[in-house]
Amino acid sequence: MSDYLSTGGIQAPEILVSTPRRSAPQAASKDDLFLEGYGRQFGEKMTYSIGITYGAGLLGGGFYGALLGIRQGGKTPKLFVNSVLNSCSRYGPNLGNQGAVITLYYVCFTNIISMLRGADDVGNAAAAGALGGALYKSFSRSWQSAGKYAVASSVVFTGIDTAMRRGMF
Repeated sequence: MSDYLSTGGIQAPEILVSTPRRSAPQAASKDDLFLEGYGRQFGEKMTYSIGITYGAGLLGGGFYGALLGIRQGGKTPKLFVNSVLNSCSRYGPNLGNQGAVITLYYVCFTNIISMLRGADDVGNAAAAGALGGALYKSFSRSWQSAGKYAVASSVVFTGIDTAMRRGMF
């Protein structure tokens, strides 16, 4: 083997020249790429559901905050824009975080209930939604708020689950 400075380049050692090379990867079939039916893996469902819910809550709360900021107004255009932006940033992240945490509970309870029942139907969504909403508000001052959140999240998640099963989303 010669010196790099005298030859102007480097030659590969013999051990690297005789190393077997990998063959090209096999092309994935459609069955490997897409899941059949409605089901997803737990991690995929968790990531996807929480992300979608957080984004929807952020947009919905931001829109509601923008409407309140517009209604409140300001004496100058600068104060008006400040009012709208302050209202957006007050309500958007709050609703997004609430929705994401309730969805986290919902996905966990859905998997636990379907594992215990041995079935994957709309009843799992209703029960998991109620448990998720109730758990989210379980440490509040009144049981009324926990009941309201349980009913509301049960209705919302059952509706979303039914729409997903029918292929509307």
